[in-house]
Amino acid sequence: MKSRSLCFTLATYNILLHGYSKRHDMASCSKLYNEMIRHGFAPDRLTWHSLILGYCKSGSLDVAVKFLRRITVEGFEADSFTFNMLVSKFCERNEIKMAFDLVKQMSMLGVTPNVDTYNALFNGLIRTCAFDQAHCILNALLENGYAPTCKQFTTLIKGMCRMGNVKGAMELQDEMKKLGVGSQGVAMSAIIRGLAHSRKTDNAIHVLDFMLERRIVPTVATFTTLMHTYCKEANVAKALELRSEMEKFHVKLDVAAYNVLISGLCADGDIHTAFKLYEEMKQRDLWPNTSIYIVLIDSICAGNHHIESEKLLRDLQTRELMSLDLYGGTERLNELLMIARKKLIHMRLDITCNNEKSRIPSLCISI
Repeated sequence: MKSRSLCFTLATYNILLHGYSKRHDMASCSKLYNEMIRHGFAPDRLTWHSLILGYCKSGSLDVAVKFLRRITVEGFEADSFTFNMLVSKFCERNEIKMAFDLVKQMSMLGVTPNVDTYNALFNGLIRTCAFDQAHCILNALLENGYAPTCKQFTTLIKGMCRMGNVKGAMELQDEMKKLGVGSQGVAMSAIIRGLAHSRKTDNAIHVLDFMLERRIVPTVATFTTLMHTYCKEANVAKALELRSEMEKFHVKLDVAAYNVLISGLCADGDIHTAFKLYEEMKQRDLWPNTSIYIVLIDSICAGNHHIESEKLLRDLQTRELMSLDLYGGTERLNELLMIARKKLIHMRLDITCNNEKSRIPSLCISI
């Protein structure tokens, strides 16, 4: 534009500033802002909004707050979206006091907190294990005409259980029921998982029995959490009993559930039963993940399981995860298993890295 002797307008500067801010390019943003001032353009609300957005996204919250103060001093109206960006970022950094100070400032300026404000505060309080305060935020949502989500209730229930506040978790379950949020099964499943995570297994089983007596069937994830807890306590027999309960109530095991049981059986030295479950998985068209293969390989190598090692290697070939010559004695099979193990570990690391990379863009545009 400059090369053609066309003049920039304030709108042009604002569009460019917004673009740089979204790209987190605050050096270019600052340079353009200074140029804008030199050319006699006074910043407007959109200018400040773009700058605050950019500094929030780049993590320079102190600078973003300074710009917010300038907005109010110079008589511009700051909207809830601008405040919410800052509240959300401070909550992500566990600076909850600063987030609440901003909410107070909103009220003083006549900017009403909305559902996004409360959700940001709730997430921050959950992250810092301030569960009583998080409960107050749910009440504030209700008082201001917003409906808390089922996920918010279940997250808080699990958090309270982990902190040993079972009574509070039960009261929350009653609140969910009164408000018609989710089902009783969802709430009680959350209580079971919370108790299991806090190693209160007996209490969790008591709640499970209460549910099953009333034909309220927990999710497969709930059963899996309990089975995992039993396996960690070296009580695989109880985990297998839960598996029988699942079948009785027509809850189908998924890959995660099989993973827990197979890992528990291998740790207990029962490779025979572990392989029975492995074969059962395949019959149900559920192919094991890398974790299951690694656990089985470790168990085979720890003992003399020639037949199982051949089966496993052939399965890996069938799935085109390995291309190996299977002829040879036990030593050769063990050698091949260790090669397979190394490859599977690399595969698992690649999957983890790819998952992390896939999360990065969504985190960058979450505001």
